[in-house]
Amino acid sequence: MDKTYSWDDRMEEFLSILCHTIKAEDSKIRPAQNETFLGLPLLSTLVILFFLKHENNDDIFVQINDRVKDIISKEIVETEFNDWIRNFQPIKKLLLEYLAIQENDIRVIHITNLVEKCNLFFEEILKSEKIMHLIPFTVTFATIHFTVLREFLKLQTSNFGINEFKEIISRYQYHFTNSFQQFFTWRTDQITTNTKITYNLNSPSLFKFQADGEVKDIIGNKIVNYFAKSSNDQIFTKVFDLIKLRMFNEAIADFMKMFLHIFSLANFIHDYEPSYSISWPLSINSFWIGPYGIDTFPDGSHDLDNNSRLLYNISDNESGVITKIKLRSGVIIDQIQVFYEDGRVGKKIGGGGGIEHIISDLDKSSKYIVAVNLKFGIGILSKIEFIFNDGNTSGSFGGHINETTGSIQIGPFGKCNKFRLSGIIGGGAKHGSWEYAAHIAFRFQHVDSL
Repeated sequence: MDKTYSWDDRMEEFLSILCHTIKAEDSKIRPAQNETFLGLPLLSTLVILFFLKHENNDDIFVQINDRVKDIISKEIVETEFNDWIRNFQPIKKLLLEYLAIQENDIRVIHITNLVEKCNLFFEEILKSEKIMHLIPFTVTFATIHFTVLREFLKLQTSNFGINEFKEIISRYQYHFTNSFQQFFTWRTDQITTNTKITYNLNSPSLFKFQADGEVKDIIGNKIVNYFAKSSNDQIFTKVFDLIKLRMFNEAIADFMKMFLHIFSLANFIHDYEPSYSISWPLSINSFWIGPYGIDTFPDGSHDLDNNSRLLYNISDNESGVITKIKLRSGVIIDQIQVFYEDGRVGKKIGGGGGIEHIISDLDKSSKYIVAVNLKFGIGILSKIEFIFNDGNTSGSFGGHINETTGSIQIGPFGKCNKFRLSGIIGGGAKHGSWEYAAHIAFRFQHVDSL
């Protein structure tokens, strides 16, 4: 290892090597970043990638603390995570010792010991009262546990076979499914709102009352402030609901960059049972991000008067396999409409001005959108660009105004382009007599392929 490896680098590279190990003949699988690992046993590769220190590299568990700082509360990181890292040290010691063992009979005994220790460790995790907060830790440990079990499976012992391995995978699936729902129920409460009315007696203006409001993501350290010439603090209700939704969806998206590795769990036994797969609920293998608009984005100060053009006609949730996107644009984005594999047609977002552009030949697995670039200006969506899984882009649409009030790139999620765009919803705004695209939100879904 001759570079600094982040938590994400280590997970991505190891799971890429796992794919090569079990399905090397599949030309669609991208090459591993470091091909020197391909000649090593998988467990040796994991130990080297996850635990050996080079230069300023900490081991992968120590890196979790910094990696989750905008995902998990600081108190949980400083107490629970550190405690579990200390509890893991006996297993880490066994893993490092494994690298030096040459004799097969001693290696068999060592792997058997590792299996027992990992199984017991998983049982202890399941007993934790903070289990929902430990998901990033458990994702990392699951990768280690399954690698050890895969080595154990090769020994062909009478008490552990493919069915026993599948039973453990099912228990992890049950754990992650339940903890995911519990975590985001808690995470919703970490986004707060506050409003107040102030009265400026010395103001020469007719409007001496001002309403002030704040939406704050305590964990993500994001704040949006609003003010308006009003004596009614309820005027923020509609926009604050959208801001909270945007912050919540961004929290899910950040979390998914770590959580997405659970979708590789079935790969550990793919070469033993190629038909085996894990069915994850749609609420876990897909997520919305947004809505983005001049009223909800970016963080910082906003004036309610700037939202006067917005129609707040955001369409209903729609998603599926996108086959085509129609846009109309000129100076800005006039309209967006999505077409799906099953013949469904999404609601038009915006009006009918501009020149039509079509992005076609999209599908479920060979050509799909993995990221979107957005720019906002003069209260509406001024520019959009789509990025495909092969690295090419659609080119930019709109973007011919000088005023930019906010810009963002959404995606890609993970380094292997394993999430495809599966839905677009939004709403419009009036500018003069014309309607344009103003609000927009995107759904991404995991690509079910090895």
